[in-house]
Amino acid sequence: MSAPHVIAVDLGGTKLAAGLVDREGAVARRAVEPTDLSSEDALLAQLELVVGQLAADGFAALGVGVPSTIDQRTGRAVASVNIPLTEVDLRDRLRDRFGVPVMVENDANAAALAEHRLGAGRGSRHMVMLTLGTGVGGGLILDGRLYRGAAGAAGELGHITIDVDGPPCQGACPGRGHLESFVSGLAAEGLAARRAAERPHGDLGLALASGRPVDARLLVELAAEGAGDARDVLEHVGFHLGVGIASYVNVFNPEIVVVGGGFADAGDLVLAAARRVVAERALSPARDEVEIVEAELGADAGLVGSALVAFELLDEG
Repeated sequence: MSAPHVIAVDLGGTKLAAGLVDREGAVARRAVEPTDLSSEDALLAQLELVVGQLAADGFAALGVGVPSTIDQRTGRAVASVNIPLTEVDLRDRLRDRFGVPVMVENDANAAALAEHRLGAGRGSRHMVMLTLGTGVGGGLILDGRLYRGAAGAAGELGHITIDVDGPPCQGACPGRGHLESFVSGLAAEGLAARRAAERPHGDLGLALASGRPVDARLLVELAAEGAGDARDVLEHVGFHLGVGIASYVNVFNPEIVVVGGGFADAGDLVLAAARRVVAERALSPARDEVEIVEAELGADAGLVGSALVAFELLDEG
């Protein structure tokens, strides 16, 4: 079965994006709004409302990317770290509500699929994708295929331990010292806020005193202007990112590691430090052959990937 458009949703800890998307990844219509994190019921109501607003033009299937562990056997969102979604039969709920085939996918898996098919990973057979945003998501392309694991919950790359005595992880995660605790947008903003308070005459401290919010956008802006506390914070993030990537390089021997997500806009301000760590700490020959690059699809990666899994569902049916 083929269809001109599906509705795709990229549900994140900060924003919910949805769009009417074709097979080439072109977004015909879209809606973007802040994610309602007040409760599970409120979040589900928001999701259904946004999809309903796009449904008037007709669509053949629905693909939903969520920052949750997914049991692909049932379509259930089992657990989430940064959004209030736990043990929800999301596939059945949305299929009953809209009357079309529904595919629920981890959001970073969706982004990985999009970057592999249409973005920075085109032509590769083995790819690791990291999405740096509110949290840190991950996706694996192994031997040309998206790897989901036994139940569909594989690829939680933000939750590898890089410091056994490190800080508690974010949200509902019970772990400590996870990569997410060091390289997510929230982690970077927390470090930047502490640095601004400690050094009131530094670039971050002066920005804070002027009333500017010390967030990821400010970090990137100030770091691009030259040496200072903002650049030091991004180097700190890049160092820890490199520690995590070195482990992925040793385990999976990918041709390419693609780094995306909203916070990844820092580009080489973060990736240069990560590349140095990988060159120093990963094993040869994998470290000598891997490329670490920015994602190409930007904020649309998760949305396009959710559309791709919806089209795959249609083709299989």
